[in-house]
Amino acid sequence: MLNHRARYRWVLCALLFLITVNNYMDRQLFSIVAPTITTQFSLRASDIALIINAFLLAYGFGQMFSGRFIDWIGPRQGFTLAVLIWSLAGICTSFAQSVLAFSFFRFLLGAAESGNFPGGVKVLTEWFPVRERTMAVGVFTSGVSVGAMLTPPVAAYLIVNYGWQFAFVAVGAPGLLWILVWRAVYQPAHGDPDETLDAHLDARECTPQPQSRRWSFLLRQRLTWAVILGRFVEEPVGWLFYSWLPLYLNKFLGVTLMNTGFLLTIPFITQDVGFILGGWGASRLMKKGWSVDQTRRCMIFMSAVCMMSPIASIAATTPLAFVLLISIATFGHGSWSSNIMSMPGDIVPHEAVGTLYGLSGCGGALGSILFTHAIGTLVDAQNSFDTVFVIGGLLPLTAAIVMFAVSGKIQRLPSLQVGSLQRL
Repeated sequence: MLNHRARYRWVLCALLFLITVNNYMDRQLFSIVAPTITTQFSLRASDIALIINAFLLAYGFGQMFSGRFIDWIGPRQGFTLAVLIWSLAGICTSFAQSVLAFSFFRFLLGAAESGNFPGGVKVLTEWFPVRERTMAVGVFTSGVSVGAMLTPPVAAYLIVNYGWQFAFVAVGAPGLLWILVWRAVYQPAHGDPDETLDAHLDARECTPQPQSRRWSFLLRQRLTWAVILGRFVEEPVGWLFYSWLPLYLNKFLGVTLMNTGFLLTIPFITQDVGFILGGWGASRLMKKGWSVDQTRRCMIFMSAVCMMSPIASIAATTPLAFVLLISIATFGHGSWSSNIMSMPGDIVPHEAVGTLYGLSGCGGALGSILFTHAIGTLVDAQNSFDTVFVIGGLLPLTAAIVMFAVSGKIQRLPSLQVGSLQRL
């Protein structure tokens, strides 16, 4: 039987899962709208890339600051402000009629949504002991694929029946209701005698430190750079799936918008399975006595191998075959994400998790911006996604190699032993 504290932390995890579903529906919606607005406003692939990058620019660099901001202001107020802004930005996108207007609202959306994962990982690190944390992060981050899975059919139905403008309003509004529940439920964690040794260590380590010194300290650590570089190289592949698959299916494979919506539920179901199994698998290995270092290396490498399947998708002869091959990669991406998003909690105490997550998120977004620009350029020049899928299939394995070469042993930073934060 779960005690009250254990039940409560899973309630928080469920709320974080729900807002992550909303988060990804808001951001994923544009990719479903893209085939419609490319026709209505005569946009090119490079125009779509520009709009996507407006979001990524704000989202990526916003994570650097939102992580620190949430470490400072706390998750209750931080989530309230972030969800309010991103919900309103999504709703206001319904008024856009040009590349500049779409880019502006997507930029605002990205800036606000940058707080979701630093804040969520921070809450889970505060409330969950290390052996349960990866599973909790897997549940939390599975909201990504649930949101991405729900968005295609829901958005396609709304666009076909009510217009793309109404779709932005309908998807943006639920976040405003979530704020009321969050403010009523969330309470910060406090030390508890029934927690594990990890929780006791975190509680003792969480002496406040000046925010101005946290970046400079973390950026001197090779483990920090391993996480940043891992996300820089791998994360662009996730954005390939989130942002470009609807346009590819509709414009290059001739799939209707409604059928695209239903087909795209498949890769995001498998991604959801990857999130859960990636977290579950890591938790099981640790409970069997594997070290954090052994567990992360094993799970991330296996995930990277799965993500090579876009290379084979080039030869797919039907839309369904293409989607099934891509689904292997999205499974791998889900598993990869559960593990790399847990690593800030492996490396630093929870008071610095938001900051480290934000730095690594910035790295992931910067890589995604560069790859998204390359996609727009390559597709306009070649009228094909073949080169894009080959690059996308090779990036995750490259990311794993680079990450492990830089990291050394994955463990709590030696200079962050108990009480050391007092000196920072």
